[in-house]
Amino acid sequence: MHRPFRLRRLIDQRRNGFYQRGLKFLGMLATGAIIAINGLNPLSLLALSMGGILAIAPKVTSKLSSKNSTTQDSTPIEEIPAPGEFRIYRQAELNRTTASLLANGAILIAGEDGSGKSVLANAVVEKLQADGFTVAFIEPATPKQMLLEIAHQFDIPTEDLEGKSLTADKLKRAIAGFLDENTAFLVVDDAHACGAEFRMWLKQLHKNGAPMLLLATDPPRKDVFINIPRIELKPLPEYAIREIMMQAAAERAITLKPSELSKLQERAGGNPMLAARAVDEEYLGIEMEGADHRRYFDITPLILLVGVCFIIMRFIGLGTNDQALYIFGGIAAAIFLGISRVLYQLPPEDRRIR
Repeated sequence: MHRPFRLRRLIDQRRNGFYQRGLKFLGMLATGAIIAINGLNPLSLLALSMGGILAIAPKVTSKLSSKNSTTQDSTPIEEIPAPGEFRIYRQAELNRTTASLLANGAILIAGEDGSGKSVLANAVVEKLQADGFTVAFIEPATPKQMLLEIAHQFDIPTEDLEGKSLTADKLKRAIAGFLDENTAFLVVDDAHACGAEFRMWLKQLHKNGAPMLLLATDPPRKDVFINIPRIELKPLPEYAIREIMMQAAAERAITLKPSELSKLQERAGGNPMLAARAVDEEYLGIEMEGADHRRYFDITPLILLVGVCFIIMRFIGLGTNDQALYIFGGIAAAIFLGISRVLYQLPPEDRRIR
């Protein structure tokens, strides 16, 4: 059953090999002819470049096609979750975090806003509670409110024998004593927004061996954040962002074409919250020109490389007494430096006139 398929694939491979050899031969022939006629000048250098591109183009194309096929084969093919269904896309981070907490350790999960830190924290709390452990999950508030919330979730009395509310210092001692005597876990979401005094108390708990999970956006490298190992949340893969968008579209009873999904996916940049928000904006008919994510490719090294090439061409022309190459390289380098200087003088985006 598989013999016709294998034979067809063998024929295609031989045909592609013939095309590659043909393109390489034509490129070398054209390069040699132009060099023989014109000598070493800008036209010959251009011919050399074109010949090199023709020579390596089939190889690059074959590598890219094989890489794309491998990526497509390795991408997990899963069913789109139904509207309202919950799915964890960071299973590896979930397992690593839970294992660290069960080993009486502390861990910090860092990521940009909307990267899924709170979702991961909720999954960790549910998993620990399903195993029968006591977990206190709090969010930033005033220090006294956070201490009271921890005490309530740990079932620690917040009043003394006379019925008076415990002070913040007494609550801290009571919570620390409870963590020393019991197996319990502390989870703090948006820990970067907590006060410095509360973070110093968390640092003291960490020194005493209390297991805790902290989640923060761009945490500063000081106090408790510098003592705890961290996990950086990477952008979600494309298939996960597409599933989140399709689920959000199904919840809003709208249909998005593959081209529309691709356009919205570029605005999300691997951020699940931005992906859901992009669908909301599409649902409301809001036109957005840019994206909120900051994952862009920096082409500054490439631009500098082009400028260096122009300067090298000028010196080659000077060394070989090729006046045309010398003049061309000098003019190109001057234009490049002038344009780069103008671009550097432009005002930042936040100060531009709109």
